[in-house]
Amino acid sequence: MPAPETLTVAVCLCNGVTLSDFIPNIEILAGLNGADLNPFFAKGLGEVPFRLRFTYLAPTLAPVVSMCGDSAPTVNPTTTYAAALASGEQYDIIWVPAGPIPDFESGAKHELPEGLIPFISTQAPKAKYTLSVCGGAVYLAFAGLLSGKRATTNKAFYRAIVAATPKDIQWVPKARWVVDGNVWTSSGVTAGSDMALAFVEHLAGPRAARFLRGAIEVREVTEEDDPFAEFHGLV
Repeated sequence: MPAPETLTVAVCLCNGVTLSDFIPNIEILAGLNGADLNPFFAKGLGEVPFRLRFTYLAPTLAPVVSMCGDSAPTVNPTTTYAAALASGEQYDIIWVPAGPIPDFESGAKHELPEGLIPFISTQAPKAKYTLSVCGGAVYLAFAGLLSGKRATTNKAFYRAIVAATPKDIQWVPKARWVVDGNVWTSSGVTAGSDMALAFVEHLAGPRAARFLRGAIEVREVTEEDDPFAEFHGLV
């Protein structure tokens, strides 16, 4: 087997980020690197054609404070959006968690995290994959990435998000996650882990996904397994 290809992953952060939208999911994806670190992983994963290298981006290099404020851990960014764009590096995978909820009534985009939308709109068209979790789909929508595509998002804010985003997006009210071309969007928070495992299967095959699912004890679901669409009265 040829040497594994390294894929670069840009994790898009900002103050107000939802930690559970990226930390467990990045751990799942990073499990593909486990074959180089642990015999247990090497045996369980089988031959994995990729390794992943992660970069954590934010408007500044100051520690990122989550939506829970000082009561939750902070995250140290690797670089800034401006520096990443200035470097000219093209990332293979863009991962976008939810950040501060925009003012849906006014649609004011000036309150969006500095540099985030320009980064997505510049990087995503040439990336191999772009994935969002929960309200992160709002940022993809504002960056123009979801135009003409099917997508889903957190069902608690579903109606407000649909009303505040471009009308050419085909929002799916009942879906755990949605794949349209190379763009993957998931429903709220824990749905990101289901999407991440499906993405692992897409990249590395069912053996790797099954092994990681068993290691972290996440039940297998399909894209259509979405009880929260009914919970929030969307179907």
